[in-house]
Amino acid sequence: MEDKGTPRPLSAQTGLLGIIRKGAHRRNLIGARHTALLVCLVLMTGLVLTACGDSPTATSAVPSTTQVVNTPIQVGNVSSFSSPSAAATTAAATTAAAGATTAAASTAAATSAATTAAATTAAASGATPKSGGTLHLVIGEDPDALDPAKTILLTSDSLNDLIYDRLVYIGADGLPHPWLAESWQITDGGKTLTFKIRSGLKFTDGTTLDANAVKFSFDRILDPKTASPALAQMGTLTSVDAPDASTAVFHFKEAFAPFFTNISLGYGGIVSPTAVQKLGDQFSRNPVGSGAFMFKSWSTGSQIVLVKNPNYKNLREDDANKGGPAYLDEIDFSIITEPGTRLAALQQGSVDLYGLDPESANLIIKDSNFNVFQWKTATNMNFLEFPNKAPWTDPKMRQVIAYAIDKKSLVDTAWGGYATVNTNPMPVGVAGWDSSNPGYSYDPAKAKSLLADLGYKANGSGVMEKDGAPLNIKLVTYSGYAQQKRAVELIQANLKAIGLNVDAQIVEFSSLQTMLKKGDFDLDLMRWTWPDPTILSLLFKSPGWTGQSSDPALDTQLGKADATLDPAARLEAVKAVEKVIFDSALIVPIATDWIQVGAAKKVQGFKWDATGYSRYIDVWLS
Repeated sequence: MEDKGTPRPLSAQTGLLGIIRKGAHRRNLIGARHTALLVCLVLMTGLVLTACGDSPTATSAVPSTTQVVNTPIQVGNVSSFSSPSAAATTAAATTAAAGATTAAASTAAATSAATTAAATTAAASGATPKSGGTLHLVIGEDPDALDPAKTILLTSDSLNDLIYDRLVYIGADGLPHPWLAESWQITDGGKTLTFKIRSGLKFTDGTTLDANAVKFSFDRILDPKTASPALAQMGTLTSVDAPDASTAVFHFKEAFAPFFTNISLGYGGIVSPTAVQKLGDQFSRNPVGSGAFMFKSWSTGSQIVLVKNPNYKNLREDDANKGGPAYLDEIDFSIITEPGTRLAALQQGSVDLYGLDPESANLIIKDSNFNVFQWKTATNMNFLEFPNKAPWTDPKMRQVIAYAIDKKSLVDTAWGGYATVNTNPMPVGVAGWDSSNPGYSYDPAKAKSLLADLGYKANGSGVMEKDGAPLNIKLVTYSGYAQQKRAVELIQANLKAIGLNVDAQIVEFSSLQTMLKKGDFDLDLMRWTWPDPTILSLLFKSPGWTGQSSDPALDTQLGKADATLDPAARLEAVKAVEKVIFDSALIVPIATDWIQVGAAKKVQGFKWDATGYSRYIDVWLS
């Protein structure tokens, strides 16, 4: 599946992370994380932050757990990802220095529901992990580059996550935790972040990982000569200093709340300066980091092999395999472009894990040879959006559509029940999702009443018209996904039921993007994935991702939310923005589809972390 949308729409099919193009569901990769971004032309902007906020609870219509199907063991809750933004550091993570703001960095202090998916079927049953063996995964394309400064492609990010460690990781509490950095301070109103780098760190080429390597890694992204597609993830970062081997100082033009989350992702990977200088342009094909796995080989169009880093010291507290190294000896990524062939490889045993769409999930859930891991409160959302032209500039007209859509039927039909009805203009797994908002109910009578208020009445054919002009609607979406086609058909039927004449068009995403930029549509069914409240800015801050937004007052509110470092204050700022967007029905949220992964029974210890990466350091084979 492929997500399309500016931020990084994630793939609901894999449980991996990365980026692709905007708007569709993300490409199916196995073994990485589910969050992928579809940035058209790989355009990405400020990444994620969130977590602290209201997550859907088990008592609502939104399931909040990640669970395993086909096994009696249920894994832990995985709700909203959160990424603390500029400063929220835990007591263990930050050094209290005079003038440093410690509590503020997190953009949302996670709720108790936001826990990482965890221990796995075997771990829960008390089985003892064993070392050795090869895990067989599959990706649908070659990476463009295994270099954090050179890519935002989902496929690449899913591998870079394993090769490169980062300064911080986002924990189950939604806050940043120490990884390569043992602590940090925030000063100057969030414009200066000072990281204390751990001593004794090594890259897999044996060279030292210190503050100079950190500076080198981020300087590459900031350098215009690199033309780094990850630059937007750095927000307002202007420079990085390394006054000594254990200190890295990050300077910002303005406070940037999503920064901690962004650098916890693959884009924040620390690279070996020695290897980059030695290999030049070939570094992206021969990566060197400090991660749990190291690069072995890449056969273009065929296979990529990573092997265990035998000297790896796992510094993360959210893993079961504390200390490391990984249990697995090797991870092999087969490159198979055809989805049907990838699924067959899982069924035949040549692939051990595979991201599932609704159709394949139905098949694998019924097969006792597999477990299916489900993340029900993911960070994606499927929604309808409007152009900036009449009659859609009138909020009442947009509300007509909101009341006319039967979201529950869409979930049951288009996504086969593997989705959660979404009442808010944010993914259900993102901090700030407002559990108190009941949303627009399915109310065709209310929709018809609003049409009457707007001066529309049914003509002899039953089609609503105004001043003799029938209300004809051009509904568009992208091709390649069965669930999109089913959803469009049901939306078309919902709108026909209130007297609207709908022409549904399913086109290639490149063509769709052109239509959206020109405003050559009335309704667009889109899917975006982004694990941070800044998704609101990515979508709506003028001129909006489609070029169809223009609201200075909303822009001011969005800017405030993105620059607010105090967790509670940022959460309130996000909810205020969310309410404005909801009340005026700038989009019609429909559903968050579940991330599902099919796994051979021998795969033990599988889990996602709080930002959606598969933690393969915990995986072992029974």
